[in-house]
Amino acid sequence: MEYQTPKSKCQLCKSEFTGRGLTKHLKLCLTKHLDRKGKTRTNELFYIVVSDTYDSAYFLHLLLQGNTTLEYLDNFLRDIWLECCGHLSAFMYERFGNEINMKRKIKDVFEPGSKLSYEYDFGSTTALTIKAIDVYYGSTDKNKKIQIVARNAQPLIPCDNCGQGQAIWICAECQWNESGWLCERCAEDHECGDEMLLPVVNSPRTGVCGYTGQYMRTKLR
Repeated sequence: MEYQTPKSKCQLCKSEFTGRGLTKHLKLCLTKHLDRKGKTRTNELFYIVVSDTYDSAYFLHLLLQGNTTLEYLDNFLRDIWLECCGHLSAFMYERFGNEINMKRKIKDVFEPGSKLSYEYDFGSTTALTIKAIDVYYGSTDKNKKIQIVARNAQPLIPCDNCGQGQAIWICAECQWNESGWLCERCAEDHECGDEMLLPVVNSPRTGVCGYTGQYMRTKLR
């Protein structure tokens, strides 16, 4: 079995694309659904892409209302991708730069082409890159502060042991040596024991700390 990155779906038109072609498609698709010139005098919406800094297989394409705060975006990222033990996090204009106050609004931080760095957990860090693609005007679905317009399909990762089955577990100890992806059968006899196994989930934090993808810190509206 080879590592595979399935196509991801545009939530606006349900078409499927590779990660590389998705941004180009969404810029066109959003233009069909929303206004780019502000003639409607409705909500200012920022189209941003959040991706794992070191692994492009994990990404989120989002629409954010301009009045949304970085704190709300932080909660959103924790809920969908990151939260395990209540670690600290920060937004920065560049990696290891000065932190940006989370009370600041999206419209005051982003403009098309700008980038932020984001880190969750300053020990076993998950690093994300956030890029503003464009600004639109209109309403999000159900007037949500953040709307997902596309998300990566979960990568299909082969078992490191047999090379045949799909990994559904990862060993939290072996992953530090860039191994430990295990199918169900091979996980049964893994030398590190059951207590070191974490489920493979669609998140860049898979296998890190105690992340299982099941923690919901707050109900986002």
